Amino acid sequence: MRNYNILFTLLAGLLLTGCNADDNLKEEMLPGYWSQVAIIIDEQSIELSECEQSVRLLFERNGIYRLYSSCDNMVRAGTWLISDDKILDLTMDRRRGNNYEPYPVRFTILEISENNLEIRIRTFVDERKRTVMFTPIPPDDLTGLTPEEILEIEFYNKQLKTYIYRFTKN
Repeated sequence: MRNYNILFTLLAGLLLTGCNADDNLKEEMLPGYWSQVAIIIDEQSIELSECEQSVRLLFERNGIYRLYSSCDNMVRAGTWLISDDKILDLTMDRRRGNNYEPYPVRFTILEISENNLEIRIRTFVDERKRTVMFTPIPPDDLTGLTPEEILEIEFYNKQLKTYIYRFTKN
């Protein structure tokens, strides 16, 4: 009887800890050093600035990633997790006043392979400006603007946009 209990416990443990093989495959493909090669906003490719061309991500197997760029000469770090076979959760820096704090950001994985990573997020322009999604964007300078110009900027910041980021593995 004791042997059956041990066998049942082992079998239950295997069944409960079983993972989707595709999730494991994607988690195995992500670790490494990635370079940003493209940004697409609402289906329009944009020309990468020198800052955006310098973006490098190092995904470590332990769930930590590091973000390197020449934009502000900071090395940023956060956590990563792949879930549901198609979601990449990253903690990214988000501007709060003059400081940054960790902030969860969820991307949809469009492609992940040995050499390519493509992720997508749909968010408000203002949220994109406050969150360091691979490159920091300075806050809007409203100094000297007319009320109409300020309203125009506020209207633009409230628009939803789709951002696609492409990386290749080095």
